[in-house]
Amino acid sequence: MSPTGARRRWARGCLALLALGEGLPGAWALLRPRHFYDSYPLPGHPWVAGFPPYNEHLVRDFGAAVLALSVVLAWAACTAGPHLLRAAAVAALTLCVPHLAFHSAHLGRPFGVEEGAQVVSLAMPVGCAVIAFLAAGGPAPDTATEPQHDSRPPRKEDTPG
Repeated sequence: MSPTGARRRWARGCLALLALGEGLPGAWALLRPRHFYDSYPLPGHPWVAGFPPYNEHLVRDFGAAVLALSVVLAWAACTAGPHLLRAAAVAALTLCVPHLAFHSAHLGRPFGVEEGAQVVSLAMPVGCAVIAFLAAGGPAPDTATEPQHDSRPPRKEDTPG
């Protein structure tokens, strides 16, 4: 097993976890927005309802956007090309970092132990996306320095003879 292959498997695994972790609540918010608002992440622990007022349009749009991201994450996890792995990881970071920053700046909704659980649950996808990005491979190849290959068959005048 090559180091690149093992690293790529780490990236794929992290993106698969992110696809699941974002896709389930995304589908929930899209298909049952009021229930999502009142009950996320678990009944009796309404984290979203701590930020009123309820807006069905906003919750459905959020769900659709997060579900769309989860499709890209799953696609990248299945495809395993380094460019797509890195792009999907950056897309996840684009969602997860501001989400973590907002909730970290607005602690107190919900109170107590829920605050810690909320921060941990928002930090884990950030860490997973960073691992996926780093494990996907080194920097993108510089096409200017890569050798160019001509796929045309050789012409008669190109052959020695």
